[in-house]
Amino acid sequence: MPILSVIMRKLLTNILCVACVVCWVACSDDHDGDDIPSYVTDFLVASTGADGKVESVRFDDGTTCNVASRQVDLEKKDTLFRCLATYTYDKDKNFMLYNLQPIFSQKPYPATSIYVIIDGKPYQDVSLLPRDPMKVISMWKSGGYLNLHLGLMTTGNGYHQYAFCEDSPGHYSLLHQRPLNDGSAYTEHIYLSMPIPQGLDTFTFTVKTYDGDYTRTF
Repeated sequence: MPILSVIMRKLLTNILCVACVVCWVACSDDHDGDDIPSYVTDFLVASTGADGKVESVRFDDGTTCNVASRQVDLEKKDTLFRCLATYTYDKDKNFMLYNLQPIFSQKPYPATSIYVIIDGKPYQDVSLLPRDPMKVISMWKSGGYLNLHLGLMTTGNGYHQYAFCEDSPGHYSLLHQRPLNDGSAYTEHIYLSMPIPQGLDTFTFTVKTYDGDYTRTF
C-alpha cells in the first residue's frame, strides 16, 4: 500500500480526538447572546500554554476567549490547534465548552514535492498519490480556512490519512488513503480544514467522490 510522504516533513497525520470536556471561558468581545442558539458547533483555533493546556480560543469571526478552568489538555505546549467545538453562550457573555476536538489541518504542499513509499522505496509520481473517494457534504471558507464536511464510508477498522496538495497554481485537492482492512458499512462524518495560502483571491478545490471528481471554485 502506498504511503504518502513529503521530503523532510511528515505530511499525513491521523485525526486527533480528545474526550468530551466541560470548561468555562470568558469572551473578550461583545455579542448579543440572544442571537446564538443554546448549543453551537463551530470551528475555532485553540491555543495551548507551556503546560499543553488550552489557554484561549479564537473563533473565525475574530472573537477571542480566555479559557478559565483550563481543563483541556492537548499535550503539546505553545501550539495552535484547529478544532471543532461545541459550546453554549448566554446573554451575560459566558461561554461554556462541552467538546473540543482537534481536526486535521495542514497547509497544502505542491503535488510534485510529495512522494509515495511502496515496499520501502520512494516514488515521486503524481499519478500514484492516493485519492480514495469521500462524500462531499459541504465546503465553506471562514477565518482564513477552507472547511470540509465529508462523509467517510467505513467499518471503523484502521486509520484513514489525509493531506492537502496543490495540483497547479490556484488549484488544490484532497489526498485520502484508506487502510486495506476497512470496509464500507456506514458513513462517518469527517471534518478537515485547509489553511488558505495568503494572497489567494480565488481558487478551486477538488475531492474525489464515489460519483467522480467534485470541484468547487471559491
